[in-house]
Amino acid sequence: MADSEIQTRDNETVIFDIDRRVGATQHLPGDGVPDGPVPMGSAWRASDLTEADWQVRIPEAALQEFDIIAGALAEYDEPLDSLSPDSFDWPATTDLMADVRARLSSGVGFVLLDRMPVETWTDPANRAMTWLLNEMIAPPIMQKWQGHRVYDVRDTGAKLEYGVRRSVTNLSQEFHTDGSFLAMIPDFFSLTCNRQAEAGGESLIASLVSAHNDLLENHPEHLKRLYEPFWWDRQAEHGSDESPANWLPVFTRHGDTLSVRYYDDYIRNGYRLMKEEIDPAGLAALAAMQEAVEAPDNRVAFRLRPGQVICAQNMQIAHGRTGFSDPSIKTEGGRLLLRYWLRTEGGIELDGVPLVSA
Repeated sequence: MADSEIQTRDNETVIFDIDRRVGATQHLPGDGVPDGPVPMGSAWRASDLTEADWQVRIPEAALQEFDIIAGALAEYDEPLDSLSPDSFDWPATTDLMADVRARLSSGVGFVLLDRMPVETWTDPANRAMTWLLNEMIAPPIMQKWQGHRVYDVRDTGAKLEYGVRRSVTNLSQEFHTDGSFLAMIPDFFSLTCNRQAEAGGESLIASLVSAHNDLLENHPEHLKRLYEPFWWDRQAEHGSDESPANWLPVFTRHGDTLSVRYYDDYIRNGYRLMKEEIDPAGLAALAAMQEAVEAPDNRVAFRLRPGQVICAQNMQIAHGRTGFSDPSIKTEGGRLLLRYWLRTEGGIELDGVPLVSA
């Protein structure tokens, strides 16, 4: 490996001194396109799922533990990363979150927890409890270049423009994986609903593994291009002297494990930032990918209620939402979801690896 490279997981390499890809993450292709479907639990058809596959009711014993600990944390004003699940005695909750982690890793790839009594807790207690539960899955990482390990998904009234994410507007969001532009994307994400919008804001879940397998069967020529890199908009989450886009593929495979980055909008913006045109094969592949992801039997839709938590495997499951209306945006009310990005390795920094030469 050259001195100008750093090896990361999934055979991806940070490159520093090669043509326009200065400071951009590049990709070594792994095992490439498989001969047959990737056999993962997160490859499902919506018509084959039952609620028991993805919905988990929080048991009464865990709810009792929640209330005791939330009460103790009602006025908590210290940094959230000072809290550790190991500091509390909550065996029912420990068992619950072990089940969630197993479902994310080897089940259908997403879980709806139903539900926490958030309406009876203070805001500090709500944030502390979500932090602790997420820590039981994997360490929360930064979601902004300069920090923010807990991210408020709410309509701030901001106008959508460069550097402003859709998550702080009331606009719909197409299917995507979180942090798809990163050198090391989050393994998992979670969203806890504290308040729901007056209307709209339906949550959407899709299997990226099923989309991959559909493309393998029906459009193998397009799938091959999706294993090759595209420019990805880094959402202004980088230093002023760094590339505004990373050079990464949609699909990476190692044996029977498929890792996926997906956000069509970030790819198109990445090319605009780099003042390049997407190649015709790339455009055709992105169109085929969108059709496969959005297929009716590849999606699950639901509307989160306050206290419900959606957790998902971020490298095999895409999510989105419908737009919403919320007249209370001008007050302290309005739709509010607490979002976490969780990663099992790479540290808590946004990019996961230091962007310096080895």
